[in-house]
Amino acid sequence: MSPRRRSELFRFAVGVIAIAIAAAGATRLAVEPADWWLIASLAVTAVLALEFPLHVNLNTKVSVASAVFFAAVMLLPLWQAPLLVGVLQAADICIAAARRVRATRERPPVRAVAVNILFNGGQAYLAALAASAVLAAAGVSARSGLAGAADVILLASAALVMYAFNVFLVALAVALATARNPFGHFLDTQRIVYLQFAALYLVGGLAAFGAVRWPWIPVFSIIPGVLVYHSLKQRIELRHEGVRAMERMAAEVDRRDPYTFQHSQRVAVYAHAIARKLGLTAAEIELVELAAKVHDVGKIRIPDAILLKPDRLTAEERRVMETHPRLGFDILKQFSEYAKVLDLVLTHHERYDGRGYPNGIVGRRLLLIAQVIPVADSLDAMTSARAYRSALSWRSAIDELRNGAGSQWNRQVVEAALAVLSQEERVGALKPKVATP
Repeated sequence: MSPRRRSELFRFAVGVIAIAIAAAGATRLAVEPADWWLIASLAVTAVLALEFPLHVNLNTKVSVASAVFFAAVMLLPLWQAPLLVGVLQAADICIAAARRVRATRERPPVRAVAVNILFNGGQAYLAALAASAVLAAAGVSARSGLAGAADVILLASAALVMYAFNVFLVALAVALATARNPFGHFLDTQRIVYLQFAALYLVGGLAAFGAVRWPWIPVFSIIPGVLVYHSLKQRIELRHEGVRAMERMAAEVDRRDPYTFQHSQRVAVYAHAIARKLGLTAAEIELVELAAKVHDVGKIRIPDAILLKPDRLTAEERRVMETHPRLGFDILKQFSEYAKVLDLVLTHHERYDGRGYPNGIVGRRLLLIAQVIPVADSLDAMTSARAYRSALSWRSAIDELRNGAGSQWNRQVVEAALAVLSQEERVGALKPKVATP
C-alpha cells in the first residue's frame, strides 16, 4: 500500500471514529442543558476567527479559532463542546473547498474532499473531547472558577492535551503520507508557532471566564486573537524573506557565469516535474524544488579563477570545485528554514554507483527524494554550453540519461524524467524564460 493511501485511510478512520463517539454520546448530549445564546456567540466568533488562517507551510496553519475552541471547552458541557468544535471545523473545510472551486473552476476529487472534511472535523472533535474529559474529570470549568493553583495546572493541562492531540493527529497523517517520523514532523512544524498557540489558548481562557457573566464576550476575544495572528504573520513573513534572500544569493551565483545563467531555476523546474511524476507528496515536491533553487549556492565561495575558467579544470581545480556541495551545506545550515534541504544540497553530485562527490555515497542508499536533483542538474548541465564545449542537443542529453540509468543515476528517477522531459517541445513549456545576463 502506498504511503499516500495509508494516510488517506488513517484520515478517514479518524473521521469515522469521531462520528462513532459522537453518536455513542448522543443520549448524554440530549440531557445536557443548552445555553443557546452562548453557543451562538461561540459559533459566530469561530466563524469570524476561521477567516484568519495563517499557513506556516504546506501542512501547518495557525487559526485564531484555536482561542474560541478552547473557550468552548471551558464553557460547554462534556459532549456539547466537542460537537460544536468538530462541526465548525468541518464546515470551514467545506467553505474553503467551495471557494477553491469558484476560484479555479476545477472540481477536486469528491473522495479527497470528503476525507479532508471528515479528518479535519474528526481531529478537532477528538482534541476537544480529550480536553473536555480532562476538565470534566477534575470538575474544573470556567463556570466553577479556579479554586487554586491545582485548578490552574489542570486548566493548562487541558490546553496542552487539546493542542498536542490536535496537532499530532495532523503530523501523523502527514508522516504516513511522507514516510517520516511523526514526532520529528511534529517538532519541525511547531517549533516556530507554539508560543502563538499558547497565547491563543490564554486568550480563549480569559474569554471563557468573561463569558460566564457576559455571553457575548467571546465575540470580542477575536481582537486580541487577531493581534496574536498578526505577530505570527510578521514572524512567518520574516522567515519567508530569509528564504527569498538565500534564493537571490543562489541566483547571483548563476549570474557570475554567463554560461549557466538561470541554471538553478531550470533545475528547479525539471526537478518539480520529475518529483510529480514519481508521485511524491506536495510537501516533498516543494522540498525538492526549494533545494534545487539553492543547490549550487556553495559556488559563491569558489574563486572566479576556477568557476569562470574558460578551459577544462585541472585535477587540483576540480577538487576545489567539488567542495561546493559541502560549502553550500555549511552556508545553509545556519538558517533553520533550510534544515530539511541540507541533505539534498549536500548529495546533489553523488552517483548511484557511489563514484560521485563530495562523500562518494552509493546513491541507492539515499532516499528517492535525494536522487531527483542529480538527474535534473545533469540534464541542464548537458544542454547548457560551456566555454570549452558546446551544448548537447536535447535528444543526445536524453540518450545520456538513458545510458547512465542504473550507474550514474537512479533508474526509476531517469524513467520519470524521460516520461515528462523526453520531448524538447514538451520541456520548452516548462522552462523559465531566460533573460540575457
